[in-house]
Amino acid sequence: ISGQQQKALDGLNALLERELSPKLRTRIYSTAIAITGNVEDWTEAFKWLRRGMADLPDDKASTARLLATAAYLHILAGSTDRARELGHQALTMAEESGDMAVLCRALSPLALGEAMAERYAEAEAYRRRQVEVCQSVGDDVYVANGLFGIGSAAQARGRNEEALAWGERALAQARKADFVDGIHAAELLIAHCLIGLGRQPERAEGLLASSLRYYSTDHPSASSLSEVGVLWSQLTDRRGDTAGALIHLQEAMAQTKEAERNARARQLAFLQVQFDTQVKEQEISLLKAEKDLAEVRADSNRKTQWLLLLGVGGLAIAAALLIILLRRSFRDRQKFRWRAEHDSLTQLYNHQQMLKVGESTMARALQHKCPFTAVAIDIDLFKEVNDSYGHEAGDEVLRQLGIWIAMAIDDNAIAARRGGDEFMILMEGDVIQAEAMLQKLRALIGPVQSLGQSIAFTISAGVCQTEDGAGTLTQLMHNADQALYRAKRQGRNRSVMLHEDEPHVPRPTTRLVIVGCGIQFARHVSERTLSEIRQAEVVFCLADSFALGMVREMRPDVIDLSGHYANGKDRRQTYRDMEAALMQPLLDGKQVCAVFYGHPGVFADVPHKVMRQARAMGIDARMEPGISAEACLYADLGIDPGQRGVQSMEATHFMVYDRQLDPASLVLLWQVTLTGDLSCTRTEADPAALRALVDRLLTWYPPEHEVILYEAANVPIQNPRGDRVRLCDLPHAHYREYTTLVIPPLVELQAVDLQFVRLGKRD
Repeated sequence: ISGQQQKALDGLNALLERELSPKLRTRIYSTAIAITGNVEDWTEAFKWLRRGMADLPDDKASTARLLATAAYLHILAGSTDRARELGHQALTMAEESGDMAVLCRALSPLALGEAMAERYAEAEAYRRRQVEVCQSVGDDVYVANGLFGIGSAAQARGRNEEALAWGERALAQARKADFVDGIHAAELLIAHCLIGLGRQPERAEGLLASSLRYYSTDHPSASSLSEVGVLWSQLTDRRGDTAGALIHLQEAMAQTKEAERNARARQLAFLQVQFDTQVKEQEISLLKAEKDLAEVRADSNRKTQWLLLLGVGGLAIAAALLIILLRRSFRDRQKFRWRAEHDSLTQLYNHQQMLKVGESTMARALQHKCPFTAVAIDIDLFKEVNDSYGHEAGDEVLRQLGIWIAMAIDDNAIAARRGGDEFMILMEGDVIQAEAMLQKLRALIGPVQSLGQSIAFTISAGVCQTEDGAGTLTQLMHNADQALYRAKRQGRNRSVMLHEDEPHVPRPTTRLVIVGCGIQFARHVSERTLSEIRQAEVVFCLADSFALGMVREMRPDVIDLSGHYANGKDRRQTYRDMEAALMQPLLDGKQVCAVFYGHPGVFADVPHKVMRQARAMGIDARMEPGISAEACLYADLGIDPGQRGVQSMEATHFMVYDRQLDPASLVLLWQVTLTGDLSCTRTEADPAALRALVDRLLTWYPPEHEVILYEAANVPIQNPRGDRVRLCDLPHAHYREYTTLVIPPLVELQAVDLQFVRLGKRD
């Protein structure tokens, strides 16, 4: 408690030397694991766990406690399957012991393991049992923990109303028990539910502020801070503050990376302890063999000379084996470290190791007042290489380019593959030396042979030196990226220095490219789309605020089409204004790229109309597809549209026209929030219009039929919405402008007379 953890661990070690009861020994192991876990010394925590697991007592209650601790530690290490296995063992032991207090605490890690495996129904069942058992023994802390777990499971399944009620109960219970961590966990759950339901934004903001203070200072938690950032981003975005929302999202993504680093550290500690244990077991086995041979040697003094020689020879063999195994162990350690630092395909540094080594290299160069330069490189039109020759050929091109880059650089430079076809070289030297290195690299590059095919390719490069205004390695690399984009826009197969005047190039042919950025820009956008955005003279964007922010990082001159929207303005006029804005640079003879949310040709009038106008004028116009909300819907909800067929239309279209539904198929009604809005001015749901929609749907479905309100996640660290409600409850549900109504099939498919089909009869 006083912070002298090492003394505490030494004392626990000393206690284990005494004759102690199994219950006390188990308590010592659990305490040591808790101490090392609190100071995040995961290697020592897993060592204590392994010692405890090797010393499991016959006492079932004590065994259950240690198994529950082991389950929780394996959850932290990311070993979910093993954690669930240990959790079930702990539960069995606790039940057999008859100790309800032990059973109360054994249920918690098992429920957490099920939740981590996304088995939310099982997690909720264990949490409900936990609440019941812990109430019977008066353990208020674990009652609060169980109530929170039930709410979390409900929230993960999109049942925000139910989750909110459980969160309020968990908060009251945690306050009763003075359980500080439970109080803040419950507050964060309540904030999540309030934002999901669109209620009490002031209270939600207050809860988020409290969580931010707690998880930043009192109880640092990168994963919790990531959740706070995402929720605050959603709250800020709803208020119309796009810039603020993007800042919160970027903070959340930074915390997500920190949480992933912490998780990797725990997993590495777990693997390291396993590895060290295996080596130790090998060494013990060899030492036992050596002892046996020593005994043979002593006995050989009383036997014949040839037995003595045999013993000595055996000892020599054992020593040789020991040396071989120790060398192999050393090589395995080196190999493990090498793989953690290098890209497996190109053998260059990976991005993380480049940042680590690059920071120290840059600091050393600046300390000695030497120039330091970053060179960003990528392969021109690499997607076409993959499309034309296959991904195996693409991998061979990347592998060979990695070899050539390694040959081109000297000892004062490091090279890394950043991902895809992007490489980065960091070197002590100026741009002149960087250009000389690039000339050497270009001289090395030639056609690559793969699967009997000869593949020729070129590279583009962007160069930036520290004297060009970059104060940090991140900024230096960013500036090199900007120079690379410039090289792409100038026609590829060239190098561009930052601040270098762009040479005159002939004006390209006027053309229009409409691209889709997908639902999650960072995951869904294609290399072809990124290339079009970088090369176009004029870029327009109509997407969510996060996608717009990422496009703006590449193209600060991007034109945001959402500015044409206005409260009370007829959306049809808005679309006409967008069409005029897109056509103007085409009339001026420029290359235009328009970026649209999702798939640009699905439920989108403007892209198709502008395409038709451009083609009618003889302008080259084409559309690059993107991942649509419908594609995400099938993936998120686990639906195969080929099983039953799909009827897909806008909700207002369904209400206006005489459309007949097939209850045996899947039905998708898009923009259900705007149902019945013939004025094209409304942006929020109208309960009366939703009641009219329900009345019409009752023609085919019963009031109790379960439907789904779906919303795709537009950033990787969010979860999609998939709330299941009764059809009759739709007017009272929460909606956003992009909410989709999913109506699962009601009846089974009916087969036709197969004989009738074979005969081909029609009358």
